Amino acid sequence: MARLFATLAVCVAAAWPQGAAFAAPAPGTVIQDCSTCPPVVVIPAGTFLMGSPPGAIAQDETGESPQVPMTVPRPFAMGRTEVTNAQFSAYADAVGFAPTILCRVWSFEKGRYEDDPNRTWKTPGVPRNPQPNHPVSCVSWPEAKAYIAWLAKTTGKPYRLPTEAEWEYAARAGTQTLYPWGDNPNGACKTANIYDLSTRAAIPLAWEHAMCEDGFADVAPAGSLKPNAFGLYDMIGNLWEWAEDCATKSHIGRPKDARAWVWEGGCRRVIQRGGGWFTSTDRARPGYHGDATATDHFDFGGFRVVRDLSAEEMR
Repeated sequence: MARLFATLAVCVAAAWPQGAAFAAPAPGTVIQDCSTCPPVVVIPAGTFLMGSPPGAIAQDETGESPQVPMTVPRPFAMGRTEVTNAQFSAYADAVGFAPTILCRVWSFEKGRYEDDPNRTWKTPGVPRNPQPNHPVSCVSWPEAKAYIAWLAKTTGKPYRLPTEAEWEYAARAGTQTLYPWGDNPNGACKTANIYDLSTRAAIPLAWEHAMCEDGFADVAPAGSLKPNAFGLYDMIGNLWEWAEDCATKSHIGRPKDARAWVWEGGCRRVIQRGGGWFTSTDRARPGYHGDATATDHFDFGGFRVVRDLSAEEMR
């Protein structure tokens, strides 16, 4: 990891203006602004190739190719895990949050997904008995942004959703292989809760599974598996994660400085990243981007936060 951060530091020096004061918290530093706030990890600045190289995947359905060079010009901090039930509950209690009573959930009885009018973030389909340390789900994009706005106002810190480029950069954590752990999908289970032998034994589905076991048939408590090289947990798997960007089928034309790619008038469909507990191996990759209607609620979708480092912290 030390070699990785040293390499990325070279990219920082190239991207940072000459003479600028730069003494941000060291990469890997964990910041927590309040007892119920999501801990965030400092991610170094750097460069990477966004997307997947031609021929690396069987079918390019999301416009992953050609790859585009991307610069993350300055460090930022990202949620160490997906936002948990306990963290979201602090917001819900403080503002009297009234959730939408409708969520797309897995029906164990019917063996399929369905829109259940009796489900909310407190009662998702999976896990059957959610605990405070499980990641929150059944939260729409606007609801996730409302939580983040409250977090920013409460702490006085600049919280937001990650941009799609920031998310992929953080998920890759210095790698350019098909998966963060290499090119073999069967190496997933130490770091990624995806559709594996554990899940297949409980819920037989038709798509490809990893030939390993992570020990969780569905959603795992946040941070149950090993972190990636940046110290982030569950970047691949567990829950799909909302990003700030509007949905698009190509990377061509997007800002090269990792800003969000959004349309005038807003987005009807927005990006989701990372895959979930039931995601097939061909989609559980940092280069794959899904999308959904912003107002949708799923028991397989959550989010994590980003916190910008202040001018004082950068001195």
